[in-house]
Amino acid sequence: MKMLTLIILFVIGTKAIINPHGPTIVNDYTNCLIHLMDTDFNNSGLLIFANTNHVSTSVINIRNKLLEYIHASGRYSVQVTSPGIEVAVCGEHDRNNFLQTFDKFEAVPLADYFVIIIDSYSEFTYLASKLLRNRSWNPRAKFAILLLNFVSDETSNTEHVENILTCLYRFNVVNIVVIVPEPNKIRNALIYGWRPYDPPKYCGYDNETAKNRLIKENICEKGKVKYNTGVFKDRLPSNMKGCVLYILALERQPFVSSDESEPNMEMMLINEMLATINYEPKYEILNAYRGEREITEWNGAIRELVSRRGNILLGGIFPDNDVHEDFECSTSYLGDSYTWVVPRAYPLPRGLSLILIFARNVWVVVVIVFFICAFVWRILGQLSRDTIRNKTIFHCFLSTWICTLGFCTYLRPKNETLRVFFVFFNLYCIMCLTAYQTKLIDVLRNPSFEHQIETVEELVSSDLKFGGFEELHDLFHNSSDPFDYQLGEKWVDVEDISQAMIDVAIHRNFSLLCSRLELAHISAKMPELSDGFGNYKYYAFEMNEFSVPMEIVSMKGFPFMKEFSKILANIKQLGSNAKVRRLFSAWNMRRRAKLLRTSNMQAADVVALSLRHLQGGFLVLLFGYVIGTLAFIGEIIVNSNYVHKKFSQCQKSFKKE
Repeated sequence: MKMLTLIILFVIGTKAIINPHGPTIVNDYTNCLIHLMDTDFNNSGLLIFANTNHVSTSVINIRNKLLEYIHASGRYSVQVTSPGIEVAVCGEHDRNNFLQTFDKFEAVPLADYFVIIIDSYSEFTYLASKLLRNRSWNPRAKFAILLLNFVSDETSNTEHVENILTCLYRFNVVNIVVIVPEPNKIRNALIYGWRPYDPPKYCGYDNETAKNRLIKENICEKGKVKYNTGVFKDRLPSNMKGCVLYILALERQPFVSSDESEPNMEMMLINEMLATINYEPKYEILNAYRGEREITEWNGAIRELVSRRGNILLGGIFPDNDVHEDFECSTSYLGDSYTWVVPRAYPLPRGLSLILIFARNVWVVVVIVFFICAFVWRILGQLSRDTIRNKTIFHCFLSTWICTLGFCTYLRPKNETLRVFFVFFNLYCIMCLTAYQTKLIDVLRNPSFEHQIETVEELVSSDLKFGGFEELHDLFHNSSDPFDYQLGEKWVDVEDISQAMIDVAIHRNFSLLCSRLELAHISAKMPELSDGFGNYKYYAFEMNEFSVPMEIVSMKGFPFMKEFSKILANIKQLGSNAKVRRLFSAWNMRRRAKLLRTSNMQAADVVALSLRHLQGGFLVLLFGYVIGTLAFIGEIIVNSNYVHKKFSQCQKSFKKE
């Protein structure tokens, strides 16, 4: 009896010790994760289940039970991922690792959920390195991380949670909760999260961490969640309260420029977008090209984006498949067209302007009318018995020619019949001559040109070199079309569009593929591209090579990119794109007008007409002298005594016969 009493007292007075690797703990933490998934992972999708080796028995058992539940639910597509030979990220002594390389692209769906169960922070650093390079990696997914590390002091686990949150935030992950055991109460679990954006104190800058910023989202007590609420709440504020957004901007005029007096079309639109959420832009202008992917690494301005030198990249960037594979892009805005620019064909000789004024069929009609009028003049003069000058065919032709040129005849008709004809014939001559002289002025100012290159086929067959910016090269070099591939093979990369346009317009040895907006902008800045009359010294193809919109580029998962796309779509519907284009057009017209007024070249060309402009008149004068001289020689010969004597002898011989 005494023994039984002792046993009862021992059971009542002794507190049971829970085995941290036993089934009770496994069931508690598994139920906690299941409740979290039922509440917040409620949509079907791809779930990445992280697996590692060299873990405790309890971690293995929790993974097994959780996988059994996931497969039984049939709600998710599951991909189990294990680290290989990876370089750790976010190690204890390195908090600034950034993803520099990418796995080869595969057309696989992005993950919607990540479940990670580990028992040490060091495991996380290798596992994160594997997940970050996985093509299913999606920073916008929801992350549930169980760090099963039993400690008696809260400080150690808190530091690990802060490091995990900070590490994943470096890669734009904000929807994260980390579950850790409660100190001294191993059946209870604390669910931590944080708010990386909490303006104006915390703006999400790269030097900010989760240290001392943890938020206790919920508590699991013996496998049951204490508060029946979701733990993934909206973590992006609608008002950034003047926080700074660091923007890398390629200097592409008229879209982006370091000169604030320039139109800066894209910057104007982006500033309007950021103002809606009270974000303050800070631009860093890069004199570089966008960048290309070399195997798994990027160069150019995109490399600066990867190293987190800025939050977003812009500057006349159009959609590109390689960029879309490795980065996130906004909705499109400010569409632009690209066309080929070639040297202007040489002008035809000015002397031909006298003939080119009228079309060929007009000249034929004028000549026919001339002969008809001359014969009518002769017939009416003969029938009305007018003076001898109005009856001989030679003088009638001469009078018709004089009237056609706008001069008065030597002797006007005396009879009424011929006078009526003469008046209406002069009216016809005045109208024809007025039309001719009006067009003559235009032809002298804007001469006709020789054969102009107007198609890409003619460009390729010519001796001209051609090219453009490096990012345009891939459109042709990677094309499956043989003709486009031929363009890519002969392509010449251009870094300075101003120098390229000098080669096109002045040196006439190059052809450039460029944006029409860039072309209009640079033509209003460079006097070398226009002649004295304001005509361009280059020729832009009428047909566009292609038309593309622009977009913003960021690292995958940049938290505000979806919000930016939504705002851009809204302001586009409100007419902001059209407003920016109108402002640019008005600014460009004013600048070009000022350029033409102040250009020294313009003053030198327009003060007086040159001999080149009047060579057509001198050519006519030369013909007149030659024909007049020949007529003079012929008249002397006809009126000589020798010819008269021979003519009389011929008449006498005809009479005798």
